[in-house]
Formats: sequence, structure tokens, C-alpha cells
Amino acid sequence: MRTTYHTGPDQPPVTIALGDVTITKMSVGSMDNNVYLLENRRGDAVIVDAAAEPDRIVELAADKTVHAIITTHEHEDHIEALETVSHVFPEAQIAATSATAKALPLDTDLIIENGAVHAFGDLELTFITLRGHTPEGCAVVVGNHILTGDSLFPGGIGQTPSDQAFFLLFNDVRDRIFAQFDNSTVIHPGHGDSTTLGDERPHLDEWEGRRW
Repeated sequence: MRTTYHTGPDQPPVTIALGDVTITKMSVGSMDNNVYLLENRRGDAVIVDAAAEPDRIVELAADKTVHAIITTHEHEDHIEALETVSHVFPEAQIAATSATAKALPLDTDLIIENGAVHAFGDLELTFITLRGHTPEGCAVVVGNHILTGDSLFPGGIGQTPSDQAFFLLFNDVRDRIFAQFDNSTVIHPGHGDSTTLGDERPHLDEWEGRRW
């Protein structure tokens, strides 16, 4: 049975318990964008992709100590609520890669680099940068779960504007995710259902051949 952690527009969030840490996945906006809240038992939390419906995001994170709002990549549908949510949580760092930071409406406090590990209170997260869907986005690693933005989905990698960008993203996804994590690793994309590396790994050659 596929691991989907399905939610959708007008559906309640899905919460995934990972020992001391939980991941809550919520669909917002007209494009079924996934917003994620990562938190530990002490209430240390980060928001990943303040995409839309800021009131719902704020409600999701209420009573948490929100240390950061992380943006996986620069596309407008992933940042529409960023300014509003940041005003509600003014102590939260704005976190993104240097390329993404240039496109954000706010100054970026934390620049994310490939392989970096950052602590948000007692919540420790590892980051992977991924190039091709945009100049440089990022993925967030939480145990054996990875939030990949629009770089990796069930059935393929994210949309790319050229063959050069396709191979850049394909190689990053292959080398930085598939080569480094086992088949039980769960992938949570920026839209829609989740999947596992085990479900997707057999199709890598197919993705490379069709170039999407």
C-alpha cells in the first residue's frame, strides 16, 4: 500500500508522529499547496512554505514557539502568505537558500546551504539544496522523512524549464536523495500526496529517458 498521507483542499491536516517530532501537513490555496509544521514535544516549531491562507497557518502554529519560516523555493504559490505569517511570528527567522532569498519579499535571516544542519530551539533539521526547478531550492530532512518542495513528487521530479535544468535537478535528486537515503524514506512534496523512495526508485531510468 502506498504511503500518501493524503489531505486536500477543505480537508483537515494530517499529523505524522516521529518520536519526539511531529510533522503536520496541511493543504492550502487553489493549487493544493502543502504547508508543513514541524515541532517537538517542547513546542519548538518551524513552518515550511507559508503558501496561502495565512489564518489557517497561524492557527496551525498557535501556542508553538515558531523559530523559523522556511521557504523551499521562490515560486509565488509557495510564498503568498509569508509576509502575513511572519508578522504574527516576528521572532521567527526567514530561512531560504541564497538564490531563493533574492526573490522573497522579506529579508532572509538564515541562508541554507547543502548539507547544513541547523537547530531551532531543540529541533534539529538537516537541509539539502536542489537545483533545476528553480535556481536553487531546498529540501528539509526530518529523520527518514524529507520535505522536497516542488523538486520531487510521486511519479517524477519537478517541472524544469530546459534540458539542462532537467539534468541538473535529476542529478541532484539522484545523488543527494536517492543515493543517500533508503527505500523507507518518505517524501513529502510541495503539492499533493506523499510517497516513498522505495516506490519511486525503480522508475529513475524512466524519468531520465522521458526528461520529466
